[in-house]
Amino acid sequence: MIHMRVTALVEVKLNEKLLTAMAAPEWRGQIPFTMSHAINRTLIASRKEQQEAMDKHIAGGPTRFTRASIRYKASNKRNLEGFLYYHGDVPYMKSIIDGEAVRAKKVKLSEPVNVKLDKFGNIPSGRGKNKYSARARADKKFFIGKPRGRKGDEYRGIWKRIGKGGYTKLKRFKNGKVKGGKARGTIRLMVSWRRGQRSARPTFPAYDVFEAHGPQYLQRQLKVSYRFALRTALKKHAKMTGF
Repeated sequence: MIHMRVTALVEVKLNEKLLTAMAAPEWRGQIPFTMSHAINRTLIASRKEQQEAMDKHIAGGPTRFTRASIRYKASNKRNLEGFLYYHGDVPYMKSIIDGEAVRAKKVKLSEPVNVKLDKFGNIPSGRGKNKYSARARADKKFFIGKPRGRKGDEYRGIWKRIGKGGYTKLKRFKNGKVKGGKARGTIRLMVSWRRGQRSARPTFPAYDVFEAHGPQYLQRQLKVSYRFALRTALKKHAKMTGF
């Protein structure tokens, strides 16, 4: 049996009793090995198919981390069940496969506004951190939060000061009028932190890729694996008997 899961969905079942009945009586003991070998070869091939599909369907192509996130759990003769799955460290794959909501790991999502993205479509990172978060804490041209006088989460994020920065000197006159206190430059929103989650459309056809390849490959591989099992058994028998 093969499962493909992002938690678990596509399932392919093999009828062990039927396969055993089809084999010659003296070779029926090789059926569990045959099934396990075929399942595992199919898992390996299906993993490669998923990785090749990433190049076609993920804008900019997958990162090495994303490419390595498709894993498999092999079967054995005593447990004829294998899994093809995406690792839990890549929740964004579940979002683009199933179209579920993308939720912030902490408080708010980091969404690019006036940021040059890397070739994978992500906000550039610096030493494992959001590059603009690190820069905002170290560079006076940046600040984190909401600009003065603006209310609402739509203004929350990482801002960049354009121009001299700061404010003109505030002057108060005897007649009560106030002059100055105006910003010397402008500000630009670089990264928005206004949303805690967003909905994602399913854009990666992981299940379709598996269904177009996996069952057919498994069917062919069963014949190959059965011949391999017989050759292995004959070699083992020859070593034991000497002929």
